[in-house]
Amino acid sequence: MSERILYKDEIASSILKVANEQKEVLGKNIVAELSDLIEKNYDGKNMSLYKGDWKRKFKAVAKEMGYKLLEASTDCFDTLNLKKNPVSLSVSRSTNSNYKLADSEKKLVVDLYNNIPTSGKWTLSTGRVVDDQMRQLAEDSIYEHPVHSLILDPNDSIWKQYFTMAELNEIRQYKSPQLPSIPDDLQDYLNSYDQKWKSAKELYVFADNQRHDPVDEFDKKWVRESMVRMSELFLYNNRLELDDSSEADLLHDVWPFLYRAFKDNEAKAMPGERASGAVALARNEDRGLETRDKRSRKAIGAKLDILFKVCYNEHGLCEVGKDDVTVADDKYLDDGLTKLPKTLRDMMSLLVQKNPRKINSLLTVGFLVMGLCMELVIMDVPVSQHISRITKTARSEFPSSVTTMAVDFLPLLELTFRGKQAMKMAHETMNDRKRKNIELIVDGSNITPSLPYSFCRKSGTSI
Repeated sequence: MSERILYKDEIASSILKVANEQKEVLGKNIVAELSDLIEKNYDGKNMSLYKGDWKRKFKAVAKEMGYKLLEASTDCFDTLNLKKNPVSLSVSRSTNSNYKLADSEKKLVVDLYNNIPTSGKWTLSTGRVVDDQMRQLAEDSIYEHPVHSLILDPNDSIWKQYFTMAELNEIRQYKSPQLPSIPDDLQDYLNSYDQKWKSAKELYVFADNQRHDPVDEFDKKWVRESMVRMSELFLYNNRLELDDSSEADLLHDVWPFLYRAFKDNEAKAMPGERASGAVALARNEDRGLETRDKRSRKAIGAKLDILFKVCYNEHGLCEVGKDDVTVADDKYLDDGLTKLPKTLRDMMSLLVQKNPRKINSLLTVGFLVMGLCMELVIMDVPVSQHISRITKTARSEFPSSVTTMAVDFLPLLELTFRGKQAMKMAHETMNDRKRKNIELIVDGSNITPSLPYSFCRKSGTSI
């Protein structure tokens, strides 16, 4: 078995992009493609050793792919801005917790709530107005919270101070989003794996002997390959050993079925520190031509472990945390409860701009992976065009031993398939629109997003 290479998929993808017809690739071109990833991973180690590590990765991946690496000296890294990161990537990328709001920032948010017309507010059966309670929390808060992005997650414990349990259940259940069902033939195929396997080898052989048309039966082929890869993890050990794996290790060793489900290109999965265009637009909303002050530097979008697109539109994302991350850790709080929903909000804003009429039927999808657990996160706008709601599935666990291979892994495949179908469904909804009339814009409100972007920090680094 060949040695696993960290960031192998990202390097391979870059090689395919920049190689010529003779299957030759310049080292400097790979570096240019992976510049953000290489810079972000630098932890202050000896510079020559760090560059050498990446050079060896390039050579190994290129050789395995049958490509020739040219001009791969460490000089090709000289264009990078390598500075020591205070926190290693393998520990956490979320260094922006406890962001204290400036008075001016809080005022902008409160003004957003105050500008919501009474007719557009969400009134519960008890008479309590959701928008007003959210505005109150926005005013009460000292630190940034999703409420400042007009996001309501009824599972967030803070809301127990503003709503009764019955009201929170009403918020959850009102026009609750529905996940697409699994076709009967695919469900039957999944059920064929629902057995008490005596060993990982038995499951491996069973799955490996299945044959499916790579085009007409793509989903069954994906299930089969996922089963083979999962059982391989237990072939030589009855228990899963992560050995302090990094986030990238987890994504490519344990969770590859997440992005491989999208290999049919109906929807695309883009792993490897991808920047969200939707978040970039949100952060640069006020950027324009300079007058008195120098033009501000363009902000980049949030870096995502996996970015999901249908055609050219962003419909979802995946965030990955290490095995030792729990729901009480900063990584989960920052990435799972702040970064992920804010990114889903910005993606939703762009979808709504394309079809405002369908705002209450659209949704965006997130996969939140923390160690061996995964949640599916859905964002929708159930009422009017201001408040977005978070709905989650229960946490599903990756099998940790041979005895739970089928009972734990099959729900993860079902969750992944239904999340993918939800993205495709949302894309079809977005495209269900009338032809636009071509006319000059004479009303400024026509160029204002009908669903405001998420809160953007005016000082410090944005999440």
